[in-house]
Amino acid sequence: MAFAIREGFAQMNRMTYIGITLFALATGLTPMIAAAQAATPASSAPASSASSADPASPDAEDAATEPADGSKPPLAGLAKSLKADGINLRSGIIDQYAHNTTGGIYQGHTNVGQFNIGADFDLDKMIGLTGGSFHFTVYRDYGESLNKFVTGTFTKQQYIYKNEFYRWHLGLFAYEQKLLDDKLDITAGRLGTTTYYGHLVTNCQFESADTCGEPRILVSEAGFSLLPSATWGLNVKYKPTAHTYIESGVFEVNPTTSASNGLDFSIANATGITVPVEWAWAKTDPATTRYPFELKVGAFVSTAPLTDPYFNTAGRSKALYGGTALTVNSSRDGVYIMGDRVIWRPNDASAQSFNIFGGIVQQLDEAEIMRQQVYTGFVWTSPFAALPKDTLNFSISEFELTPREREFLRDARIKKGGHGSNALHQTAFELTYGWHVTRGLELMPSVQYIVHPDNSSITNTKIFPKNMFAFGLSLRWDIGNMLGFERTAGGD
Repeated sequence: MAFAIREGFAQMNRMTYIGITLFALATGLTPMIAAAQAATPASSAPASSASSADPASPDAEDAATEPADGSKPPLAGLAKSLKADGINLRSGIIDQYAHNTTGGIYQGHTNVGQFNIGADFDLDKMIGLTGGSFHFTVYRDYGESLNKFVTGTFTKQQYIYKNEFYRWHLGLFAYEQKLLDDKLDITAGRLGTTTYYGHLVTNCQFESADTCGEPRILVSEAGFSLLPSATWGLNVKYKPTAHTYIESGVFEVNPTTSASNGLDFSIANATGITVPVEWAWAKTDPATTRYPFELKVGAFVSTAPLTDPYFNTAGRSKALYGGTALTVNSSRDGVYIMGDRVIWRPNDASAQSFNIFGGIVQQLDEAEIMRQQVYTGFVWTSPFAALPKDTLNFSISEFELTPREREFLRDARIKKGGHGSNALHQTAFELTYGWHVTRGLELMPSVQYIVHPDNSSITNTKIFPKNMFAFGLSLRWDIGNMLGFERTAGGD
């Protein structure tokens, strides 16, 4: 009886949480349709970084972070000259420290980071090829991930952990062609799927990987490739109107790229393809829209085989009886909806804004670790008037484990002499503050709390994970922008 009551309350809390997320989406969507969403007169004031139309657009951000004495970045003249010739240089580093104080599998701390350097070439300015451009980026990962070696969770406490092989990787290496007055954008080459799909401008105001740069399930369970481990891909984006687009592509799935230096362009080790599609409606320019918003709906299918979380090839528990994991040859697929909207700006000339976001990702197959993610939160830009680029940010993400993953974790625990089944749902909370120290440099302290954490990243243990509390500090240094080049796009 007591168990049934607890389960009833848990289900009620879950439905309440999902209701809040849907309400957040509805709150953002309804005014979009209303006449009140009509464009407002342009304003010359700087916009909220959480509402920028293009994360790579430098103008408003750069203007807002120029030194008060009017001095220019040290290479501003060179950057301007190179841009006139069609060349933009990029470089940056993201470093993230995290410490788990209680709960999870173990307690401890790690530091992880990634350095990148690259360039963009405007081929129209360079050789007269209208609408053509070429992009490349080289990456270097370093450090250890807290979730992989300490907490054991499926969720990552540091989003920048992308690759366990610490070497130089050629990641992005692609040609881009814009046609039909830039309505059609085609990119082909060595790409990361996550660069294009499942993004909201609000979602990288956090240190964890719950939503940055896209929901965690899309990164790990959709067959998406992510930089620096680029694969062959073709992406096509078409804008039927000024504020809508439809986007789709075909991307190679190749599990060997993460361990390579990125220079092996062979498809001999490819195991399948991933085909995502996304439709979006967005008005993200605060100079023309009083309350910027985004609404995105997407789906994906991946043909690459995957391993069953529970069964071995004999159809028995691989945790209890060992053996090779059963290969599942059916496609992995899913759908998602997400959106954000600024619901408060004191006036058109203010940098202050309050942006709410939310989304749901649903896996349609069972051979996964998680099958659903529901998330919501807010980004409050300029909580202090004297700091117009700072942000105060809060997010909640709930994950639902698949039945087979729960059974596997239970059996693995029994095998080691422990007991207990992981909860069906786990909920991750995060609070951060983004301090824009100067042009190109941001520090972000973070506190994270997870209720009913899983241990899908550390399974060979008898420990049953308890609720965990972690804190961290993220440094994002856009070296190129600090020196005077264009601001680099946000994380993927």
